[in-house]
Amino acid sequence: MAIARLTEVEVASAICRRCREGTLSPPDRDRILDRLERECKTFLVVDLEPAVVGRARDLLAAHRLRAGDAIQLASALVLADVVGAPVLFVGFDDALVRAARDVGLMVREPASRTRPIRTADE
Repeated sequence: MAIARLTEVEVASAICRRCREGTLSPPDRDRILDRLERECKTFLVVDLEPAVVGRARDLLAAHRLRAGDAIQLASALVLADVVGAPVLFVGFDDALVRAARDVGLMVREPASRTRPIRTADE
């Protein structure tokens, strides 16, 4: 499994936001962030290198994407180029999923976009 370098920051941001909003306790936030750090160490990480930045700029010109989404999608495209094989792209955002399909990636949308954050250390 591979992730963009940006992914860990985006997920941590969502977790911290839920804590600020009061839907997640600080101890649960800390446990989840610790797990996130451990899990991210097991993934192949696509760094924010010039090839990714260039692809992201091109994607922004062609699709209605936010900067972070363009980086995520560009990372998947660069990874596919490097490995010379199709990659499966998982996205939560409708515009991002549409753009991923438009550029020819296989796309899988999660069954639920509102899955609760788990607090138990699994």
